[in-house]
Amino acid sequence: MTSADEFALTLYIPILLLLAVVEIVLGAYESSDGIWNKKLAAGKLILNMAWTSTLFPLILDIPLFTFMIDSLYEGRPDVAFPLSGVGLLWFSSSLVFLLLLVNTIDVYQSFRTAESSSYDEEIS
Repeated sequence: MTSADEFALTLYIPILLLLAVVEIVLGAYESSDGIWNKKLAAGKLILNMAWTSTLFPLILDIPLFTFMIDSLYEGRPDVAFPLSGVGLLWFSSSLVFLLLLVNTIDVYQSFRTAESSSYDEEIS
């Protein structure tokens, strides 16, 4: 692993952990309180945009992603073979598509819940 890859991982890991904590707190608030308004839905949208902008470079950096896959399978090329070359490109593209799909569904559900919530109507 090069020093640039180490720097990228030391930069991305704390950001990903911070985003995960914020996501867990928002999810706990949504499920415990049950009150969900458009401001919280907009916060969820910004959080999903932050996830997307953080994970795209990490997933699409092929040498770094290859290193992570190789280290995951302990450098065994027979196990990691489908995730090399063209297979890695398809795998990365599929992950990007799934990330966009899940974020779109999550934001849509968040705004739909905010519209159906009676909390906004009580404040107005």
